[in-house]
Amino acid sequence: MPFRAIITAALQSAGLYAAGFLIPLIGQIALLFVPVPIIVLFIREGRRAGYLALVLASGLAAALGWWQAAVLLFFLGFGLMAVGLAEGMARRMKAEQAIFLGGVIPVAALLLVLSLLLLKSGKNPVAAAEEYLRSTINDARDVYAKLGLTEVVQTLALVTDRIVRTVVRLLPGILLSTSLLQAATCYGMARVIILRRDPASPLASQPTLAAWHAPDSLVWGLIVTLILVAWGVMDPARTTAFYLGLNLVFPLALVYLVQGIAVLEHVFRRARIPVLWRSILHTVILALPVVVLIVPLGIVDIWADFRKVRKPAGR
Repeated sequence: MPFRAIITAALQSAGLYAAGFLIPLIGQIALLFVPVPIIVLFIREGRRAGYLALVLASGLAAALGWWQAAVLLFFLGFGLMAVGLAEGMARRMKAEQAIFLGGVIPVAALLLVLSLLLLKSGKNPVAAAEEYLRSTINDARDVYAKLGLTEVVQTLALVTDRIVRTVVRLLPGILLSTSLLQAATCYGMARVIILRRDPASPLASQPTLAAWHAPDSLVWGLIVTLILVAWGVMDPARTTAFYLGLNLVFPLALVYLVQGIAVLEHVFRRARIPVLWRSILHTVILALPVVVLIVPLGIVDIWADFRKVRKPAGR
């Protein structure tokens, strides 16, 4: 049993977790990569080592304080994401399948546990979420009022009960897309680390970002989603269909955003732009309003196949 590797991975994972609470800004970024050390150990040393490191890291996170947060956030969130991604990679699933597994499992587990806890206490989960969001906004408004930031206070005052209800009903889609984005980021970083240490790893057969594209059949999900949203707009009584469609918009938009970024990555590589400058360009694009144009680019790529990465029909 590689105990040294297990302890190192657990310390790295717990350290990234602690940085998220102790270091402003940079720590929040580090928090996103908590699953990566566990994933790398899982693939390099096997399942038993990976699971032992996860248990040890969870214990270290709990020892830092707020053990409830350690259980909910670290184990059910980051831990299950690491397990889902690592199992997907170990089983040689396609990248999108492993990322889906790693992104969905923690969201489902967190929603299930929180719902059970709220129902046990006699609270409606939706009503509790609305109450929490309102109290958070009110607390923030009080803080900004003491700081003299009048414009921010006025902006927060515009958040009506209707907006709160809408945001709460969109939380599943927001949480899922956020989790999938983190899973995709962790997958990419873990893959790079593993391939640098072991270029012959089976992960080398997976397509790079520049060659990746979503399953073309997923476009039918996009069509159904748009139909649900349109149906809800035309018939306001169909609120269930409307919110279901809107919740599906978030993860689908994320998928085609990544596909659009993959098209740009292909162009940047063809132009022989160094990896550092490619990373900077992607960061700038994602930070600017122009990012809304990348989603349509990814959708159009389904038919245009700008990179010629799809096999011709009949082959």
